[in-house]
Amino acid sequence: MVQSIMTIDSKKRRVNKKEKRSNRSKIYQPFRALGYITNDIPFIVESRGQDYFLTTSVGHNFQTYNLAKMNLLFVGPSMDQAITSMAAGGGLTYIACGNTLLSFKRGKELNRIVGDSDYTIFQLIVLGSLVAGLCDDNTLKVWDMTKKELHMEIEFGNDFTVSAMIHPSTYLNKLLIASTQGTMQIWNIRNNKMIYQFQSFGSAISCLVQSPVVDVVAIGLLNGTVLLYNIKVDEKIDAIRQDDRVTAISFRTDEEQMMATANMHGDVSLWDLKQRRLLHIIKGAHDGVVSSLSFLHNQPLLVTGGVDNAVKQWLFEKENAVPRVLKLRSGHYSPPSKIRYYGDDGHYILSTGRDQSLRMFSVYRDSQSFELSQGHLEKKAKAWDVKMQDLKLPLITDFATSIGKAKEWDNILTSHINDTAGRTWSMKRKAIGKHTLIGKSNTAVKVTEITACGNFGLLGSSSGQIDMFNMQSGAHRKTFGGLEGHKKPITGLATDNINRYVISSSVDRTIKIWDFKKATIVHTITLESPIVSIRYLRDNDLLAVVCDDLGIRVIDIETYKVVREFWGHRNRITDLTFTPDGRWLVSSSLDATVRTWDLPTGTLVDIFKVENVVTSLTFSPTGDYLATAHVDNVGIYLWANRTQFTNVSLHSIADDEEVKLLSLPSLATVDSDDEDNEDDESDESDSEAINIKDEFTTQEQLTDKMITLSLEPRSKWQNLLNLETIKQRNKPKEAPKAPEQAPFFLPTVAGAKPTFNLESKDQVTTNEENHDSRRLKFGELVTETDFSKLLRIGHEENKNFTEFVNYTKGLNPSNLDLELRTLTIDSELTCINFVAEAIYFMLETRKNFELAQSWLSVFLAIHGDLIIANPDNPVHGVLQDILQIQQQEFGRLSEKIHYGLCVIDFARKS
Repeated sequence: MVQSIMTIDSKKRRVNKKEKRSNRSKIYQPFRALGYITNDIPFIVESRGQDYFLTTSVGHNFQTYNLAKMNLLFVGPSMDQAITSMAAGGGLTYIACGNTLLSFKRGKELNRIVGDSDYTIFQLIVLGSLVAGLCDDNTLKVWDMTKKELHMEIEFGNDFTVSAMIHPSTYLNKLLIASTQGTMQIWNIRNNKMIYQFQSFGSAISCLVQSPVVDVVAIGLLNGTVLLYNIKVDEKIDAIRQDDRVTAISFRTDEEQMMATANMHGDVSLWDLKQRRLLHIIKGAHDGVVSSLSFLHNQPLLVTGGVDNAVKQWLFEKENAVPRVLKLRSGHYSPPSKIRYYGDDGHYILSTGRDQSLRMFSVYRDSQSFELSQGHLEKKAKAWDVKMQDLKLPLITDFATSIGKAKEWDNILTSHINDTAGRTWSMKRKAIGKHTLIGKSNTAVKVTEITACGNFGLLGSSSGQIDMFNMQSGAHRKTFGGLEGHKKPITGLATDNINRYVISSSVDRTIKIWDFKKATIVHTITLESPIVSIRYLRDNDLLAVVCDDLGIRVIDIETYKVVREFWGHRNRITDLTFTPDGRWLVSSSLDATVRTWDLPTGTLVDIFKVENVVTSLTFSPTGDYLATAHVDNVGIYLWANRTQFTNVSLHSIADDEEVKLLSLPSLATVDSDDEDNEDDESDESDSEAINIKDEFTTQEQLTDKMITLSLEPRSKWQNLLNLETIKQRNKPKEAPKAPEQAPFFLPTVAGAKPTFNLESKDQVTTNEENHDSRRLKFGELVTETDFSKLLRIGHEENKNFTEFVNYTKGLNPSNLDLELRTLTIDSELTCINFVAEAIYFMLETRKNFELAQSWLSVFLAIHGDLIIANPDNPVHGVLQDILQIQQQEFGRLSEKIHYGLCVIDFARKS
């Protein structure tokens, strides 16, 4: 019966594994997402000691940063739903996802409470073991996290729609709850009673914050008014007004009396509460709604977060109300439009998006990601009273990079929408470069390219003309055009490794190959459809061409012939890329599929579908990852190449085969499934798969024929051999002080390790009652230590001294030396025989070999004279066996060493 149940369970597991396999790509494994910092959910700032930690929400995950260095500590697990609220207290982080409340400790889930009905928790407050949450069904729910159950629930009427809440300072078991009707109520959550209701303020309350003063709260209204209100006496203290809705409020807690307020346009206003005036407005602190503000306790630091996927620290210097950005972490706040790996090590990805920025993302360390500067825009924005976003360069439509001269001069070239000029950028300075390149045709630049050497940059214009510039000086060198040139906009540019020719494509359905030096046409290739884009692989002279008829054509530049054609996409192709070895061509399309084509066989070997269309993709130069950018997603997603770490059987896929829908990678690194390492034959067998995620334990000995050393530090056996020298060197100059004696009622146990005899009181009393004489019995003076006890047990158990060896390995050299010197000596030298047998056991089993050598040396040095004085004792036979096994093992080891030396000598001479 049990066997049949196990068989059924194993078959169910295999069916589940097959279903999981069928719903994934054969080549690509979701790995992780890059570029996510925060979103519109307010962040959490908590202090532990002198350190401050920031927790932000990024959709289905949360991230924790150390504010001192602004480095990412860890990423929480992926939730089933998007995070709707966060709170922290008691060393735990509480996350609300819809109607589910979860608690975490350093990213590890502790508790989970799922609601019975359909609602969304949009604000949380931690009250010791209770957690209160405002829900969109117009209720206040309080959960008891120790009992993991709903503690109480308050339902509000139609005339009171909850919008925010706080726990006022010193108000025990009280919550102040605000509404969209502009009124507030104070509730006691212990007895579920409303204590007081305030009059309406004339506008919906959007923000509620406790001030540093007891009984005083800050109330942010929808019309932009911020009220300082005393809730104890129901009296307004002061009122200020800013532009538009108040989204966040924070108070400075050091010697300065300052309040910061934010609005939905990204501005932060700073108010002097002492003089009741506006100090400064940080225009465009964020590009969009500022969702969070928080002054660090007793520090002149303001932390802000917004929907622009950025967190910033603002430093207030003395006697200056204008803060400056101290540290920041940011990413794209509009979806990236083009991404490309930078360099040959696969470390960085260069990207641009509709937020008019050019960013570099590190694949390995998020703290190394940065945005390339466009100059002193902040100063200009302050001087002209405009936002920084209005001063940025137009949207980047295309860029090209080269690492050939990255240390000497600018090595990035960009084109911008409806702009007649190309801009150079310096990766060394992480900023915009010195030159603005304007072509001779004075028309909009469409595409860019930089030669492999890094000396020249090319701009393709909408008129069909191509201009070449020197990247060092910015001077115009030559023009590729004329009567034989393109007549319509350029869609692609490429150059080879040694600057023999320039390759260009155009909407006029032609690909032209130009002589690099003479700027004349070498060959023209005409295709059946307008060309959308091209990708050139310099290592094997293959040119991939995307055409408007949804086809991909591969051209051999040496023969000028189309060698491969790939068909299958159902909508416009958005991007394509070669793998670094030139074997695969990966393409994406508006049909939301990513297809991998095998160039040698000319077949489709992998296809998968995603929910959001891929707008750009690029393959790592090391072949590890495929990076993708998607519509409506501000991050960059990495897919691990499974062929790098496992055997993958690839075969041709038919177009009518069902396409698999894959979920995008999460922020946390995703481990590969257990069944990734199983082949197809394992699916047919009845044996259970080995779980490779089980904890790995190191084997003590790989085989009994191998001499194995212990895992103890070298000092364990080396100091034992030189213990006398160490004692003489460490001899104190003064007499040691007498140690503090233990209480008389705690007797000690004999042995090298000082321990107390913790027998029960009843046992001690019984022993005292049963004694019949006060006379001393000399037999009771012979005490048996743990050392000698384990020796005796090992001898009695067929000379298996495993427990003795494990115990002795835990002794320090001084204690082991003391145990050997204080062995009980009788006429038959019993303990000495036992020690010799234990050492022989270690040598015979070939374990802890170096410990056996050092123990034998010290043992003979201490008791050698006693052994010599008793020639008829059995210990001499044991020592003869030890000598024999020593010679045997040394001869075997010496033979292997000399054989290896001979092989090395032979290989060296040959």
